[in-house]
Amino acid sequence: MNRSSISKKGEETRKKIIDTAIKIFREFGYSESSIKKIAESLGLKNSSVYRYFKNKKDLFNFIIKDFESRLIERIKEKIRERKKTIEKIERFVIEYIDFIKENREIYDIFREAEFVNLSLTKYYYKELVKILSEIFNEKIKECDCEALSYSILGSFYFIIINHLIWENKDLTSEEIYSLLDFIKYGIDKKGDFYPYLIEEKKYKEIKEKEKEKRGDRTKEKILKVSEKLFGKRGYSKTHISQIARASNIGVGTIYLYFKTKKDLLKEVVFYLNKSLRDYINYYIKDYKDRREIENAGFQAFFYLFKNLGYRYRIVRESEFVDREIGSWYYKRISSSYTKRLKEG
Repeated sequence: MNRSSISKKGEETRKKIIDTAIKIFREFGYSESSIKKIAESLGLKNSSVYRYFKNKKDLFNFIIKDFESRLIERIKEKIRERKKTIEKIERFVIEYIDFIKENREIYDIFREAEFVNLSLTKYYYKELVKILSEIFNEKIKECDCEALSYSILGSFYFIIINHLIWENKDLTSEEIYSLLDFIKYGIDKKGDFYPYLIEEKKYKEIKEKEKEKRGDRTKEKILKVSEKLFGKRGYSKTHISQIARASNIGVGTIYLYFKTKKDLLKEVVFYLNKSLRDYINYYIKDYKDRREIENAGFQAFFYLFKNLGYRYRIVRESEFVDREIGSWYYKRISSSYTKRLKEG
């Protein structure tokens, strides 16, 4: 429906539909939500919701587009007021965090957008990267400003997720300024270390080592097939029967090892977590200097997902199937990483 033709009462109804949809999408996830659930929560008929939105996806897209446009405009407005490059970057980070704090319910469902409408997510990050790249281009010559911008976005993405979404608590000023210090100075206090490229190690070498340790070949086969199908088709679009067929076993055999598809997803995420940690350890085992360890560890991560990018999609999607599974993956990496950083 055209907004200009909506009465004041209609506008109020429309806003209630949007507010309720945000709660429903957040509680049930996109795939388990429906216009019927939204209408019933408001005490309306389905047709009342369809007066304002064509379908569930139209409603979801509206919420996401509105969130994106408001955040991007706010950041643009605030950095215009700053002259120095570092001040613009600081303002970018602070405004981003503040906006998410004010809209954490919407941000929680926004994170699922890449599995509903990937083009919206691409637009969002491209616009943010464009803003950062323009800031860097003012001062830095001959740099890959796009890669640098994505690195900065990634550096505070998980701080926001962990604090505002998973733990439902605010970021302190000290935590925000620690992040800003990291962006400005990195972890090299001496300032005499220069990153260098190391040779890529074949992933097969790690896989063979893991294979020697794994006793149950059938379970291993199920996990590897599930990893591939979940990663390339998505969890919700992959059925147990498809996994069984691709594994050349019966459906009943899968249920000997896993009670449900969700249990299978959980085990795949555990397997991915261990594989990543093993692969990184393989790269860093010969280094003592923390800076060299960081240098090698990052490259291990990039090399791994360069070849097996679909693996990371499984982890991202698992957050919306079962939040505990997704958060466990990152927290497991974070706990050991934090320990090593403190030691360094």
